[in-house]
Amino acid sequence: MFFRLFFLIFLLQSFVFATSSQHVEILAKILNKQGNVVHAKDDVVLYSNKYIITADEAYYDYNSSDLELLGEITIMDGVEFSTRSGHAKLNLKNDAGTLTPMFAYTGEGRVWLKCDEANFDAKEYLTKKSIVSSCNVQDPDWKISFTSGKYDKESKFLHTYNSLFYLNDIPVFYFPYFSFSTDTTRRTGLLRPEFSFGSEEGFYYLQPIYFAPKENWDFQINPQIRTRRGSGFEGIFRFADSAYSEGEISFGQFKEKQEYFEENELKNQKHWGYSVAYDRSKLISSWFGKDAEDGLWVDFNYLNDIDYYNTKSDDEGDYDQLIQSTLNYYLKKDLNYFGLYAKYYIDTAKVENDKTIQELPTFHYHRFTNNILSNNIFYSVDYKTTNLTSKNGFKSVYHQVNAPISFYFPLFNDFLHFKATENFYLAKVNYTDEPISKQGGGKNIQNFHTLSLYTELAKSYSNFFHTIYIGSQYTIPGNSRKSDGFEEMEEDEDLDELKSLSNDRRENVALSLVEFFYDKSGRKLIAHSIRQSIILSNLATDEYKYADLTNDVKIYFTDNLSLKNLLNYSHQYARFSKFQTSLDWNMDEYKLRFIHTYQIEKEKDNKDNVDNYLTFDIETDYVTNYNMFARTNYDIEDNYFKSWSIGWTMRKKCWDYRLSYKEERTPKLTSAGSDSTYERGIYLTFNLYPIGGISYDFTKETKDIE
Repeated sequence: MFFRLFFLIFLLQSFVFATSSQHVEILAKILNKQGNVVHAKDDVVLYSNKYIITADEAYYDYNSSDLELLGEITIMDGVEFSTRSGHAKLNLKNDAGTLTPMFAYTGEGRVWLKCDEANFDAKEYLTKKSIVSSCNVQDPDWKISFTSGKYDKESKFLHTYNSLFYLNDIPVFYFPYFSFSTDTTRRTGLLRPEFSFGSEEGFYYLQPIYFAPKENWDFQINPQIRTRRGSGFEGIFRFADSAYSEGEISFGQFKEKQEYFEENELKNQKHWGYSVAYDRSKLISSWFGKDAEDGLWVDFNYLNDIDYYNTKSDDEGDYDQLIQSTLNYYLKKDLNYFGLYAKYYIDTAKVENDKTIQELPTFHYHRFTNNILSNNIFYSVDYKTTNLTSKNGFKSVYHQVNAPISFYFPLFNDFLHFKATENFYLAKVNYTDEPISKQGGGKNIQNFHTLSLYTELAKSYSNFFHTIYIGSQYTIPGNSRKSDGFEEMEEDEDLDELKSLSNDRRENVALSLVEFFYDKSGRKLIAHSIRQSIILSNLATDEYKYADLTNDVKIYFTDNLSLKNLLNYSHQYARFSKFQTSLDWNMDEYKLRFIHTYQIEKEKDNKDNVDNYLTFDIETDYVTNYNMFARTNYDIEDNYFKSWSIGWTMRKKCWDYRLSYKEERTPKLTSAGSDSTYERGIYLTFNLYPIGGISYDFTKETKDIE
């Protein structure tokens, strides 16, 4: 847009010369021709198929296509690359020439380069006595000087020779050769390495190698070495096989050195694993019409112990010891939903997983709520069948059916709402436990009734708007028929995974209140809910009539500041069973989150099990370009820090660094079972844009928590 306007203005006050062979247009205030040479002066603009050039003065030979430029010269070579110089010679036919001196700028990478002299052709620029940086041109925070360099126009890579890196004007280190990309195009090559030093593992170095032969797939391999511990690698294959899908396959191995393996009494000397992740929509739904919808999600993970994750890289990842693999597929059309699920678990805290129960697979059908016979009568159907299995021989197949029918009536001109629901439940289970030759199962058939009465009100006041829901639900048990085998299964302590099939409904009343307050602009001020359940019959020996009272309130002081409190009160023990408070403050310069949780439960031996811990997270950008942070997870009951860290991040346009100190607990699998180590260390990450950066950490491991 700028250049079009530029051309129109000069078109009104300039002579124009064009050559049909080279498609060159020259605009200037003064334009003369002597033989084959055109001399342009004052506000010269030259336009060709490849270049847009401005200068104070120009000489152009339209036979040889030689162009000489004088004065303040700007050359735009494509969209993202431009140069400025005082004297330039180039041939528009072969795209070759010289610039003396040259200042170049790449738009996407925001990198600038200046040199005393540059020669170029259609493929590359060759420079001498050069400086490159992405910081301010005047007094840059960092820069690289080099005696000679090459910029590849096609790959957009800058190659430098005899390079010296400076922080401000202080030389830091020397590179005989250095190269980096000036844009973000996917291409094969080396990615930013990772290296650090730990007192237990020694020097750590990981060098990612990236291959990008096609637009729809790439491959990355990450070889690594830890001088005191061992070496390994990880391979990652990423792909997109359709417009509606993406996937990733990864695999790897890390081998411990014999000395480290024996000293730490590890379960495995080799840690290995692999994973497959795949997400796909519109798999077969097009076969069932335009209103159909489906989706497939695969997340498969297999490993021999948790140290496979701990050694994949040197990041600060926090991995769950229970590794889950998942397969989910659903197909939905109109009111019908079909689902197929599978779950596979690996408990890395155990030496063996023979007793771990796997869900392979689950079939699910659901009929969404719809009216039948009348607009006041609704029904839905939910059916699940699940196969449970384990390596030690446990096998079980169970079926569940829920089929509620509801009758709804508005009362008093919609002031009250009444709903009566008849619930039908069926469970059938068969199981075998081969190691002890135990088998059984049976049927559970139940029906129960629920009566709901509720109101939803809203009222506007002078300074705020208030909505409230008040409701009660009365549950009445109906007929229940359990076979002898099903009752035996309920009493078996070894069959906890099947206890959910009991679905025992006792006579109870559930009361709830939910309310919201808004200001006149619609901003939420307060959210509050309170719930109480009362059991009216069939109390267990260790059960109390009144369930815990739950009160949940959240106050929004501003859009950036909120306070939340969750309070559970135990009528049985006349005390708070759970008390959790969280404060969130998110301002332009400050971010703070505080969570305190206190929870107390009675165990089977009538002793109190107390959880009392504090989570605190704060960061501030009060100091320009600096982000300071502190995080902690403290167990108040046992008086120790589960993890804590403190540090800061400095960010500027052209570089950043992050320095922190952190202590945390890391799980390991030893020959005796699950164990953990306590790691403490200093972490430093340093980045230059767009070159990349390095990371360094010095860590120390101890077996016991201090």
